[in-house]
Amino acid sequence: MEFELNEEQVLLRDSVERCLAETYAFETRRAIVAAGGFDESQWRRFAAMGWLGVALPGELGGIDGSAEDLALLHEGLGRALVLEPVAAVATLAAQTLRDADPVRARHWLPALAQGARRLVLAHHEAGAGARLSEVATRVGRAGTRLRLDGSKALLPGGAQAEAFIVSAREGPADEQVSLFLVAADAPGLRRRALRLVDGSSACDLQFDGVMLDESDRVGPAGGAFEALDRAHALAWLAAIAEAVGAMDRAFTMTRGYLLERRQFGVAIASFQVLRHRLADMAIALEQSRAMLQHALHALHDGDRARRRRELALAKALVGRNGRFVGAQAIQLHGGIGMTEEYAVGHCFKRLMVLDQWLGDSSDCWALAAAS
Repeated sequence: MEFELNEEQVLLRDSVERCLAETYAFETRRAIVAAGGFDESQWRRFAAMGWLGVALPGELGGIDGSAEDLALLHEGLGRALVLEPVAAVATLAAQTLRDADPVRARHWLPALAQGARRLVLAHHEAGAGARLSEVATRVGRAGTRLRLDGSKALLPGGAQAEAFIVSAREGPADEQVSLFLVAADAPGLRRRALRLVDGSSACDLQFDGVMLDESDRVGPAGGAFEALDRAHALAWLAAIAEAVGAMDRAFTMTRGYLLERRQFGVAIASFQVLRHRLADMAIALEQSRAMLQHALHALHDGDRARRRRELALAKALVGRNGRFVGAQAIQLHGGIGMTEEYAVGHCFKRLMVLDQWLGDSSDCWALAAAS
């Protein structure tokens, strides 16, 4: 990130880099992948460092961080290829609850920031892409109670969540969406754990007649869209920043490898064709850094449609660049880049997951073009 950092932001950036260098080395990450893609001790450490509350105000257990602070944190998490769902829990779910239901937020979010409770937003559905209004899950009256039916797909952190904020259509208009708090063990809720290509964990949810009370409602009936939109904007920013961090690691590793690997008595970095490909990677990385700054600027735009369009463009371009940088990194490393024991292939896998989350580059291009 190229904006000028204040003293607190320098301390945040340095503490993230130092902590992850000491506690989240590549071999540690491989052990986490082998154990299921989530480590409870790492999650508690993130909470103790204040990372789960970066975007929350002090009265909700946070550190009153800005969007720039959030981006700094996630760029560091991306560089370390962190598997734990920090963005899904501490940004997407936490910000949705904070905006939709301030009373319930005071009950949940301090414990969430301390790592004691985990909450995941269950909004994304198969085929929805980046379109927030694509909600087929429905809630309707069943006597004095409410009945929830539908499904949600690919929810990072969902396998470890104790409860879900579930979106469901409660009216005919595109934006008439309501939110409900549903316990992970609620009767009628089926949770299917998944392993993503980078080794992280996620889940799909199926709701078959889950019975709810009015007290389970999060925020006003049919009024969830504003909260969902603001939370997704911050989550997209986090995903963009993580992708920039992962790209930076892939590029740095590749440059170092080309400088060290020798053929015919010279470093292969001296071969013109390889220099050109490395230059293309550098251009894609710097372009993505610029789009991260663009996303930070767009986040403060008061026009919701324009903000969403500009963030979609940023995520689309960074997603495309991430796939390019990751693929080039593997190609330039040769056979070693394909091995599980070498980190560069894991950079590519992580970049693929970040591109897919909340709408891939194709979905985001289409959303921006339609706006």
